[in-house]
Amino acid sequence: MRNALAAILIVAAGPLWADQVSDLKAGTLNACRGCDLQDADFKKADLSGVDLTGSNLSGASFHRANLRGAILEGVTAVGTNFNLAELTQARLTDGTFTRAMFYGAQLSGAHLNAADLTEARMQTVRLTSATLVGAVLDRTLLRDSVANNVDFSGASMQETNLNRAQLGRSKFDGATVYFAGFVQAEASRASFVGTKITYTDFYGANLRRATMKDAILSGNRFTTAATRDVDFDLATMTGNFMSNGRLQN
Repeated sequence: MRNALAAILIVAAGPLWADQVSDLKAGTLNACRGCDLQDADFKKADLSGVDLTGSNLSGASFHRANLRGAILEGVTAVGTNFNLAELTQARLTDGTFTRAMFYGAQLSGAHLNAADLTEARMQTVRLTSATLVGAVLDRTLLRDSVANNVDFSGASMQETNLNRAQLGRSKFDGATVYFAGFVQAEASRASFVGTKITYTDFYGANLRRATMKDAILSGNRFTTAATRDVDFDLATMTGNFMSNGRLQN
């Protein structure tokens, strides 16, 4: 009797999951909080404004999907495909996006505070005016991203790749930056107040008028970087290669 009941529950679970996916894609369902949508296919689906709070999205595909204004707070999205997705003003706070793919995605104005983006692939993503306060960006690829006016305050950025990223007026206040890459990044007027930056490469970066007040800079490379109007006297500095290629005295 117990085995028969278990079999009935297993059979029932399949169609229910399928119905949720179909209804979300059809627009007849606009909220699925805490749902198990693992490995679901939402490619090119219109899910604008959908509420998937706390859902399991691991392995799912949102390739080219419209998630504008969607609520993805607290979701688990390990290895999920968001490549070329529209996520403008979406809410991804506290989500787990380890090894997720956001290549070319639109995330302008999105909320990613306290999100775990460890090893996420975010090349060429657009993050203009997004907030990533306290986010984990360890080993995250943000190369060639457009991330002007982004708030990275308090973020963890170990081995983060921001080479050639556009970071004008972005805030890194209180962040921990370790073995990261800002090679040829455009970071004019960026704020690094109280930031701890260690063994990070700023080769050829544009740091004009950036703020380094109370920052701790150790073992970094600023060779050929544009550092006009950057007051390094406001930072604590040890063993950095400066813009002229010379090791700091």
